[in-house]
Amino acid sequence: MRIESEYLLKTLKSFIHNENPGVFPGDWKKLIQLSQVHSVTSILGYMVMNYPQETAGVYGEALRKHCLESIGLYSQKAECMKALIEQMNQKGIEHLLFKGFVLREYYPVPELRTFGDIDFLIPEGKRQASDELMMKNGFAREDNWEPVFSYRKELEHYEVHTDVMEIDVSDKADYREYFRHIWERARLQEGHTYVLSPEDHLIYMLTHIAKHINGSGAGIRMYLDVAVFLKYFEGKLNVEYLHQEFEKLAFEDFANMVFTLVENVFAVQSVIPLRPIDEVVYNDFVLFTMKGGTFGKVGRDAGLISLKQTTQEGGEVSRGKTLRKRLFPSAGSIESRYTYLRGKHWLLPIAWVHRFFKTRDTWGEHSREAKSIMKTDKEKVERLQRIYKEIGL
Repeated sequence: MRIESEYLLKTLKSFIHNENPGVFPGDWKKLIQLSQVHSVTSILGYMVMNYPQETAGVYGEALRKHCLESIGLYSQKAECMKALIEQMNQKGIEHLLFKGFVLREYYPVPELRTFGDIDFLIPEGKRQASDELMMKNGFAREDNWEPVFSYRKELEHYEVHTDVMEIDVSDKADYREYFRHIWERARLQEGHTYVLSPEDHLIYMLTHIAKHINGSGAGIRMYLDVAVFLKYFEGKLNVEYLHQEFEKLAFEDFANMVFTLVENVFAVQSVIPLRPIDEVVYNDFVLFTMKGGTFGKVGRDAGLISLKQTTQEGGEVSRGKTLRKRLFPSAGSIESRYTYLRGKHWLLPIAWVHRFFKTRDTWGEHSREAKSIMKTDKEKVERLQRIYKEIGL
């Protein structure tokens, strides 16, 4: 692993434990670029502010400025969200808070847990009332695509969900069905504001990581979230319940890998006993994580990911089959987006046409993916399959 990756991981660990990360002897420009693709530059700046380094030179001042601006920006975003929550409570719109807006409160400095948008869940029956509230507040609709509806106004950006799991992250369990019952696990906080129990939020976090890995990858910040979460709730989690739910989701191997990384990198104790992982497999997984950035898309080959998803282990790499599945997906795989397909799969050809025009802004990306599918060699597919197999996905 490169010196920049090693030092960034050390810095994030030091942030959690309020320790001095020590002197960085490498290239600060490369270190900052790496922190940017993993969305942790504000934390790097905070650590440089608290433990100044002469080697940082002009980069030190830039990082300090970035950190202070980040604290101001995300304080403001949080206040805007609190105001929106108050309005939803007044309108009787149930909403479940999860992901970044909740996780930030567990960070040593909440404003350093950055996010591009704020996600929350509403019941399907409150979709119209929620949309009317957002319109009344002057938000612009963006990419409204069931079950996620996006809104933006100046620095505010919200994703309003009516479902939190659109895909099965592997073929080992029915993840979509599991999370369709998320409201049954919701806990009323006050008014019409709901949250998940710490255990259910942790289960969602792991599934969310698995979802991103299934699509492209998950960067180190997602594992930092888990580390901060486990440290905050140390000794307070119902381990028996977690084991029970991990078994339902066939997550024993995946949880073992995630918690092993968290314990090794961030020195935060796992909530479950860990089993040994082959050193080569573990190192490959860490490298896979660090290369891909926050959502695993930096330098990632979309065609390679698609081939991995459609190729059985040890089977032939079928480029034609992969292209067909990407161009003409099954009704079951897209009905969460095109809800009119539910119970009416005979409408699938209409959904294919709808999808074609709905995704016109990304036609260029799809074209590059198609070319990659035709060119990617079998060995790359097999290496990626090995990583996914070893982590339980």
